[in-house]
Amino acid sequence: MGKSFRDRLALGLVAALCAGCAATETAAPKEGQVVCQAGTPPPGPSEATIVPGEAIQRPAVLVPATDPPWRAGWLEADRKKSGAGGAYSGLMTGLMIVQSVPFFMGFWPAAVGVVVGTTAVGALGGQLDSTSFEKMTADDQATILQAIADLRLDHLLRESVTGAVAARTRLPPLSVLWYPTWGPDARGTDPLAEARRQGADGVLNVSLEAFGLAKGEEADTYGVFVRVRAQLVQVTGGIRYDRVFEHGPGRPLAGLPRPTAYTLEFLAMDQAHVFRHEMQDVITRMARVVAEDPALPLAR
Repeated sequence: MGKSFRDRLALGLVAALCAGCAATETAAPKEGQVVCQAGTPPPGPSEATIVPGEAIQRPAVLVPATDPPWRAGWLEADRKKSGAGGAYSGLMTGLMIVQSVPFFMGFWPAAVGVVVGTTAVGALGGQLDSTSFEKMTADDQATILQAIADLRLDHLLRESVTGAVAARTRLPPLSVLWYPTWGPDARGTDPLAEARRQGADGVLNVSLEAFGLAKGEEADTYGVFVRVRAQLVQVTGGIRYDRVFEHGPGRPLAGLPRPTAYTLEFLAMDQAHVFRHEMQDVITRMARVVAEDPALPLAR
């Protein structure tokens, strides 16, 4: 009833606790898993379309009359602390009590009760300690959502693309204002006809499909991700170029620095100053990568 009993008791309780923890623990998400997203990219892989032919000599950039309002949502709820850390501490405390009080050596039901009780108290304490952390995280999430709604990323993307195309072609591209069709009373405009009227031979449309935050390489870190689609259409009709560019944790874009990941608290600091800066920097850099793509049929 001495040491061998204590060893069997300890091993049995540890095994039971580990079995319970295995059911509640969640596997660490993979790098690049999206957790907050604005926009809805089409399902399935996006294959590039590149049609050979003469280079576009005088491109125009499509400028929608209005930019869509971006509303983001968190795709994965934060993992709540399961109390496993507190439960483990409670288990160790219970085993110490059992080993130090001789009564429990001879009456094993009481020993089990002590260990189970301290384990439960430890688990409860771990859950209670996480309350303030979860509230702070919710505030940070709300700050990120507000930043996404405030950022004018469509305007920044077009402005950056226009400047990058001008640097490539050594001539500022034309601008084609486009009014989309909203119904029988607002049929919109024909951007290709307007481009022909201005003397352009191709219309470039670079638009945001989705952006937000994705899991970083380290646990509890996140980085911004951006998905951009670039299309070039000849004014005579026909798509010459259609390609999707993505950049973010787990999906780095060639020509851009490796995505940086931060904690959510740091990204949301000072009204999401870090998040705003990172998103604007990525958009600006991606615009240059798009404009400099050798497959984009623009004259140099």
